[in-house]
Amino acid sequence: MAKIIKLTKDAKPAAAELTEVAQALRACKLAAFPTDTVYGVGTNGLIKAGVRRIYVVKGRDAVKALPILVKSIDEAKKWVEWTDAAERLARRYWPGPLTLVLRPTKEGRRLMFQEYQTLAIRVPAHPVALALLEAADVPLASSSANPSGAPSPKNGTAVIETMADSLEYIIDAGDVDGVESTIVDATEMAPRVLREGKIGREAISAA
Repeated sequence: MAKIIKLTKDAKPAAAELTEVAQALRACKLAAFPTDTVYGVGTNGLIKAGVRRIYVVKGRDAVKALPILVKSIDEAKKWVEWTDAAERLARRYWPGPLTLVLRPTKEGRRLMFQEYQTLAIRVPAHPVALALLEAADVPLASSSANPSGAPSPKNGTAVIETMADSLEYIIDAGDVDGVESTIVDATEMAPRVLREGKIGREAISAA
């Protein structure tokens, strides 16, 4: 049964709680937390056993790669091959509801299963997610905190009701926007919108 940490909207966990959850994430435990889009479930992206647990608890199709959350543009450049399109879009929309799909660096291959060719990466804008990324100091493999096929949760209550028995921690900080990130393939000169979310196609083209 998950340990529930309740917060007021936009508050960060207390230092002791933040350290506790960050250490659990590094040790490939699973924690749910708010992002600027929906509630996510995450774990240490460098440990495959933890990543596989996300697939199991969600019932997620194994052919769908998990996005990676990082704390900054500079850290993203460690894991993916940066392009001009990525630079323009990240400078405009990170931290925020934009996921970039890029080719991995040699280091970035550590965050992927062998069959995948690209890596989806994002810097979230929510203070709780950013605080966890800073404290854990590892990239987090992530997905929406819901069973596959169910609506993506926009508050901690929904996560508690559906996933409390499967996770180690749930940070409940009230409602979030509830609209998923826009996914853009930025591997080439002209970026391609793979999923339109919070940011519209026209805004991506303009940026």
